[in-house]
Amino acid sequence: MKNRFYLTSAHGYLGTNVVWHRHEGCGYHTDLDQAHVYTLKQAQEYWADSHGDCLPISADHVDALAVWKVDCQYIPKESQIIDGVYGYVAYEKKKWDGNDVYWMNRYSYPTTDFSQASTLDEVEAQAFLNSDKNFIIIPRYIAEKVKRRTFDYRQINKRKMVFGAGLKTPEIVKKLQRKKSEPKHRFNCPCCGRITWQDNPYDYEGCRNLNCDEWSVHA
Repeated sequence: MKNRFYLTSAHGYLGTNVVWHRHEGCGYHTDLDQAHVYTLKQAQEYWADSHGDCLPISADHVDALAVWKVDCQYIPKESQIIDGVYGYVAYEKKKWDGNDVYWMNRYSYPTTDFSQASTLDEVEAQAFLNSDKNFIIIPRYIAEKVKRRTFDYRQINKRKMVFGAGLKTPEIVKKLQRKKSEPKHRFNCPCCGRITWQDNPYDYEGCRNLNCDEWSVHA
């Protein structure tokens, strides 16, 4: 296992894509080729410093599962069939995964995986354009120029990609996780001493002991 890690951004996900810290901390991006690469020691430190908001993941595992996708902002919004150009792809109108488009695959359902997009010649592209108005057709080379490697958050496997890669949950993250798992606040009844857990952290709302003078229907 190589000493390489990517760090997720606290901004969460864009569609199904993980958002990563960019190189040298210059913002964040879904493009893996723009993600900063951290050592194991650095990844462990950033995980703790972020209080768990940013999760380091083994870059080797991520790279192995990366998928080529195309952002709708960087391709034509109208069909383009150009004389002399061979090779076209079609993407579905008004359907996105975050900003990524769904490509026509003649053998299956539309997919965001650009490597699975079917290539059409000029005759096929024109025929497809005439028969199905739900797709936009563009030269493949245009999409090839702007495709990027992404990683689906549903592929995250902490057991393999985090702990199996040598990382350990920081103590501060463990404490925060325990706090989140027990959001209620503890009180001891001033009358019988029974422990009561309640949402209100400031005012005692009464005891759950029916035989106690402090008993409350709200407790």
